[in-house]
Amino acid sequence: MRDSRTRNRDVALTTLIDLLVQVVFVFTLVLIASEAIEGGPEERGWVSPEAWKTLISIFDIDPGKIRNTDDQALEIHRKYALLRDEHDKTKAALTDTERKLAVIEKQTGRGPGYPPCLDKDRKEMVVINAVIDKEGNIIVTPAGHGTGLQSERPLTEGAFNKPLSPDRFRALYLPWRQYGLARNPACAYKVAISYDARAQAGKYEPARRAIATYFSLSGAPRQFAP
Repeated sequence: MRDSRTRNRDVALTTLIDLLVQVVFVFTLVLIASEAIEGGPEERGWVSPEAWKTLISIFDIDPGKIRNTDDQALEIHRKYALLRDEHDKTKAALTDTERKLAVIEKQTGRGPGYPPCLDKDRKEMVVINAVIDKEGNIIVTPAGHGTGLQSERPLTEGAFNKPLSPDRFRALYLPWRQYGLARNPACAYKVAISYDARAQAGKYEPARRAIATYFSLSGAPRQFAP
């Protein structure tokens, strides 16, 4: 999935770059063409008939149907405006795609800037299950590697099986965050997140951010219905 998103993004960027190059080229030609509105290219002296023919050919203008150079120049401007509009739409679409990719990457999570911590068998260490309730509190239970980590780096009482505010969660789980950073290489332990479907964004999001500040996500947060 990641490779597919990367390929799509590369194609979109290549298309945009190609379009930008065309816009710059066309804009240069239009600057030249704009001087021809007051007369034919032959009358301007420095705009040769060959250059004018090339320009109207680029914009797919049929001189047999549009004979007057003033009308040809106006048609060039019209098509150029359409090209600029298409460019703006492409740029907006690319920006929207980048925004969506950022959201997806945040949900699937590589964690707070560090690779996941690995055990001696090179398996990623998922240490807690975090449930976000409808009030935005976080209830934590140990996951696969959590019991061993609790033995190595014990957390204070109240870290598990009790509703925690985002700030309280940060305070209690900072030692595990620091323990991961002290490893060589520095890493982030993983967490599985689920959340109450009734949790509104204003309560859910602070809790999710608090968790993602310290831990990598083992997958996208899973919604459950109470």
